[in-house]
Parts: sequence; C-alpha cells; structure tokens
Amino acid sequence: MTTALILAGHGSHISPNTAGLVWQYVDILRSWGVADEITACFWKEAPFFSCVLDTVEADEIVIVPMFTAQGYFTQTVIPAEMCLDGAVTHRDGRTIRYSQTLGDHPYLAQVVRQRVEDVLATKRLDPDEVAVAVIGHGTLRNRNSRDATRQQADELRKINFVAEVVDVYLDDVPFISDVYQLTQSAYLIAVPFFLAPGSHVTEDVPRALGLQVGQSSAAIQGRCVYYTPPVGTDESIVELILELAGRTGLPFARTKSNSWNCFPKVGCDEFIETVAQTGELIFGQLRLSLEQVCPADVVEAHLQRIDTPAQLRTHLRDNPFRPLATSDDLPHDWFVPITAPAMLHGIVETVYPGAVADWAANHQRQFVSVPLEETLSRQVGMFQTLSRLNEKQIQHNIDKICDRCVRHPTWHFGETSLEQIPCKEACNFWMSAAKEQLNDG
Repeated sequence: MTTALILAGHGSHISPNTAGLVWQYVDILRSWGVADEITACFWKEAPFFSCVLDTVEADEIVIVPMFTAQGYFTQTVIPAEMCLDGAVTHRDGRTIRYSQTLGDHPYLAQVVRQRVEDVLATKRLDPDEVAVAVIGHGTLRNRNSRDATRQQADELRKINFVAEVVDVYLDDVPFISDVYQLTQSAYLIAVPFFLAPGSHVTEDVPRALGLQVGQSSAAIQGRCVYYTPPVGTDESIVELILELAGRTGLPFARTKSNSWNCFPKVGCDEFIETVAQTGELIFGQLRLSLEQVCPADVVEAHLQRIDTPAQLRTHLRDNPFRPLATSDDLPHDWFVPITAPAMLHGIVETVYPGAVADWAANHQRQFVSVPLEETLSRQVGMFQTLSRLNEKQIQHNIDKICDRCVRHPTWHFGETSLEQIPCKEACNFWMSAAKEQLNDG
C-alpha cells in the first residue's frame, strides 16, 4: 500500500498568504514523512482541484479540506471538481478518502478561546466589559457555512467568561458591520474564524470593522476594538490536519524525512532520466541539469542560492505575488544546487506544481485534455455564465492569459508537441479573466 495526503485549500489571485499557509503545512508534513506523497491543491491556484489526483501514484489517498466550515466549497465545489462520490470514492483501483474540515475539529474552540484570552491578558481587560465577535465567511449559496462559526460563538457563550458573544459574517447576515448594533460593551475583541491571513483577513474583514489595513486595534464608534490573528496560524493546526487524516482509517505515522522528499511521484523517474540523458533540459523558463536548476535566461551575475522548497516558493511567488505559477514572468536571480537526483523533480514541482505529471503523460502519448465545454458544464457557481462565451471571446482570453503562460492550452488546440508542457483544461485564472470580460460587456 502506498499513501498520499492532499490538502485542499482555496488559494487566491490577490494574496500569497492564502495558499502560502497551506504550503507551509505541506512542508512540515513532508519533513515528518507522514505519507509517500504529500501535496496541496486549490480552487484558484495550481495544482487545481481537478488535476491534482493525476499527479500522485498512491493507491490510498486522503484529501483534507482546508476550510473552517462545511459549506459551499467543501460540499459542492471540491466534490464536483475532484469527482468524489462522498466520504469514500473508489476509482481506477484507488481509494480516495475525503476527511472532515478543519472547522469540524473540536480543538479549534480552544484556539478561538486562546485568541480571546491573549487579548484579555495583554490588554488587561475586565471580561465583564468585553464583547467577542467570532467572524466567519458565510455565503448565501450554502447556509451550512455559518454553522461552524455559530458553533464557536455558542461554545464561548457556554463558558460565560465575557459579557457578550456574537457571530457575524463577511458574506451573510448578520454582517460584520452589524456588530456595533448587536453589542454594547466598551471593548470588542474580533476573532476571524479564517484559516490564513489572506486578503479577507488582512483587508476585507478589517475594512468592514472600520479598521485600517494593518491595524490590530483602534477606537471605532465609541468602542476599543482589538483584532486577533486568524485561527489557522496557530501552531497546533498541523497536528489537527494529521488527526483528521487519520480519522479516515489510514495510518499516518511520522518518520524522519527531509524537505525534498514526499513530493507527488507521477512522471518523476522519467523526468529525471530525460535530464540525465540530455545533460540539460529547458522546461518552461527553467534550465535543468543534474547539478543545478536556474532560470533559462539568467541575466544576473550573482545569483541567490536557494536550498529548501519553502525558500524557493517564497522567492518565486510572493513579492510581487504571482498567482499563476506558470506565468512567463519567473524571476531571474536564483539557483538551486542539486545534491541528489530526486531534488530535480521536487524543484520543478515547487516552481510549476503538477506540470511534470502532464509532461510525462504527453511523452507517453497518454495525455487527455478536457474541452472547455466539459469544464464549464460542471461549474456550479460563479462560472456558470461562461457558457455564453463566443469563439471571439474565447480566443481573446487565450491570447491574454495563455500566451503569457509556459503551458500550452491543449484543451483548446487538441494537441501539444513533446517540447511543450500541456495544459489539461481552462484554469481558474483563465475563467476569472473570461468572467470579467463578460461582466464588462
């Protein structure tokens, strides 16, 4: 039996922190060696929900949804994109287990309480003069998404250690701004029941509260407001992920590993062998050899040495944020020395998540793309309107998005040469641009 652990998150086109936190969890889990293959997937970033299962070889797979609530994404989007039948899916000789969300774990109530207690202690507040607002995302598309946030508020009320507790929402009622009508206490502690410090946590929620971006406290509408970090940054979260994965029935024991182990394995051996035979391979904007990986068109005299996946990922995606990993604007000022052949695949997987598996399938003449019509037919939310796209609009977005990507849009043209990296289907980045075009008329 071989095992794979996949963390399914939301991702973002705005902030590197949303997926970045999930990748931090992946890095830790890889260092613990808890499964043969460990990776992440996202709605808005690569590797995408619909493609990630093609990158792992394991016959026993566990997917842990990195969301704080059971709701629209965990109950509708992820199952649709990953073709899941429920908690257990049997497909092509593999068993795919879909775990509970992080928000289902009872320990998160302790994390929320600790956030409140930290503010009470550091600011020396009288609990009888304090209101707590547990802030969730919420969505009118699935009212169940409110349940986890409401439950956290209920748990705080039960222990009766502050004067008032309310639950408010970014995209549902009561809205965040309603907190000033719902509470009366002089002090307000706002706890974002979100996983990562992404754009919702750093921009949208503070703005709704009346805080400036970057502020953690302020006087607003006659109250002293204190804003805590999100629950997902607590150091306990990785342990909770492992516990939720284990509840599916598979063992996930820790074994000592290193940061370049436990990557998805599909195409790995063929990829390394190809580089060894050719001596050097240009892959997208990368120049690969068994000695090092660096940008193909290096122009810097002094390159920054990078030694870990975390360093590499941060350097290439965070500043400025590159939400499309395969966009043709890869920084040119770095290199990674290779100390073992397996590192080669890990480096490329870090730069271009999922690309090696598609490259290998193309070389084996087994690559199958998904036509745009089929991709759009399974959309259940904001992208349903894309069925109205005409050929001129489709081509416009291929020119706009795909021409700036190192992958070839096989989903549109039907074939890809062996020198190219194929693209299985229209990605979230492409569909978002197409939707914006439709909205603009």
